[in-house]
Amino acid sequence: MSDLDAVITALAARIATGMSGDALAGRVFAYGPDSLNPPTCIVVPASGEFLVYDDTMSATSGYNLVVKILLGSQDDRSGQAALLGYLDRAGATSIRAAIYGDQTLGGTCSFCRITGVSDYNDVEWAGQVFYGATLNVEVLT
Repeated sequence: MSDLDAVITALAARIATGMSGDALAGRVFAYGPDSLNPPTCIVVPASGEFLVYDDTMSATSGYNLVVKILLGSQDDRSGQAALLGYLDRAGATSIRAAIYGDQTLGGTCSFCRITGVSDYNDVEWAGQVFYGATLNVEVLT
């Protein structure tokens, strides 16, 4: 259906659209920005094996992507509450709900799903450590 660049861009756009009422909406990136202004969300290929060619008999591909949620600090309760809200299954600040609003990412893939959350607490980006978490996303084209 689509290439990796289009899927990553569509996933970032889907999150931004679904988070329209939150400060995060204008800070969702398909490519790492030169500078960060938390809260920020960045969609990138997962480390390790992130592309599986010919995943099914119909020669589709599978992508393993990560959505890095980067907040400034965990020193206050509001930062911790914000991160938990981003990780909720549903609700106005749920990134999962934003993604599941269109699991075909505007037709760029057949299906996507969040397989889990990792790195809760310290998340590294460009040599800096942020308070946040990593959503693991599986995409089938």
